[in-house]
Amino acid sequence: MLNDLQLNSILEDFDIAYWKISLLNKEVSWSEHFNTLVGNPEFSESHFEFFLKEILHQDYRYDFRVYFDKLTEENEAFNIELKLKLSNGKYRWFECRNLKNKENNKETAVLLFVNIHQNKRDQYTIEENFFYYRETAQMTTTGGWYIDTVNKNIYWDSVTKKIIDCPLDYQPPYEEHFKFYAPEEHPVVISAFEKCEKYGIPFKVELKMRNLYKKDFWVRATGKPVYNEDQNIIGIRGVFQDINEQKINELNLQNSLDIIATQNSRLFNFAHIVSHNLRSHSSNLCLIVELLKDAKTDKDKIELIPNVMDISENLDLAINELNEIVNKQSILHKERRIVSFEKALSGVMASTSSLINRENAKIVAEFHALKEISYIPEYLESILLNLITNAIKYKHPGRKPVIYIQTYIENETCFLEVSDNGLGIDLDQYGDKMFGMYKTFHENLDSRGIGLFITKNQVETLGGSISVTSTVDVGTTFKIKF
Repeated sequence: MLNDLQLNSILEDFDIAYWKISLLNKEVSWSEHFNTLVGNPEFSESHFEFFLKEILHQDYRYDFRVYFDKLTEENEAFNIELKLKLSNGKYRWFECRNLKNKENNKETAVLLFVNIHQNKRDQYTIEENFFYYRETAQMTTTGGWYIDTVNKNIYWDSVTKKIIDCPLDYQPPYEEHFKFYAPEEHPVVISAFEKCEKYGIPFKVELKMRNLYKKDFWVRATGKPVYNEDQNIIGIRGVFQDINEQKINELNLQNSLDIIATQNSRLFNFAHIVSHNLRSHSSNLCLIVELLKDAKTDKDKIELIPNVMDISENLDLAINELNEIVNKQSILHKERRIVSFEKALSGVMASTSSLINRENAKIVAEFHALKEISYIPEYLESILLNLITNAIKYKHPGRKPVIYIQTYIENETCFLEVSDNGLGIDLDQYGDKMFGMYKTFHENLDSRGIGLFITKNQVETLGGSISVTSTVDVGTTFKIKF
């Protein structure tokens, strides 16, 4: 058995002090090391009261007294962490626990004070670091993930689960992890992960992901390989940062830039057309004026007057057509509204009822898949008007015109199709001129080549596109992507 001197020496090496407590009268005697720790104080009262008032941090006084009383009165063991003021005036963390008495000694109890200050500081440092990591992750909406490529497991932290919009207890299935990426992103995802897993190439990409409820959103995904001691890749570790709002704004901005670029291009073309057309008429007018100056007789001058009238009419017609285009373009400043396709078509059919009835045209509409759309109402009516009147104008001479109009959604994109059984257009010959200004492909006298030019401008102005398929003598289909 060790005597007190030997025991005290060993405990000092481990920075452990102890109390001996008389369970009969609650008297406390401190070990030498405890005295050394607190500075060998001079007592004007009992060790216990001095300890409570001068050494034990005030936050722990109440609890310690309760535990001490239970120990001395009911022999009930306890174990708590507390702060003691040492001889240098600074507080340090100790673990205080009752040393269990195997001999069931009812006269003496022992309390150990184990210095745990360094462990406590390490714990606080870890908690503090984790706090900053967690706060940073939450503030930047950045979550961590790990893929165990050996055991085929996936781990997401709480922020990643929040980004994916799944419960905190959700375990992502390894075999189905591709379902969390939008289908169009699969080639990028497969390439990035394969290169990282096979060759250790890190990646940083922007991806469109899909949450549990199949809603798409954007993230910036960063991944790096994880190696074992033999430098073999055993997993991929990375982060997801939610950039959905930023990416949507970026895409909208790019879309706006594209629209502006398109509008600038159209404005340039329009200016070129205006310049060309007006110059042509003004040149003819100048020529006639020169001829009038050179005319030697009144008869010669009178013969030139019809030419002046023709030029005047053509100039007036050109100006009116250009004015019509400008008026159509000015609608751009109007705001989009929810427009019913059926209501828009009813308005167009009412305004063209005489033409429809005269040509005995049949219009079939199917709007069940997409009944309405956010659009400028005047644009939608103008588009329908141009395509319907064109279909009737260029009807096949051997059959009544039939126009089939339908709307649908494909890959989350809205479409409108207008098909007819008319003359059709030779796209091999005229395909690149279909939507050009003053381009006509049949011999109708009232054809001006303005309608499709305006329609294309209206569709593209609102970020859409228009395409055409046609077979001569069979019919034509215009497909508008909104």
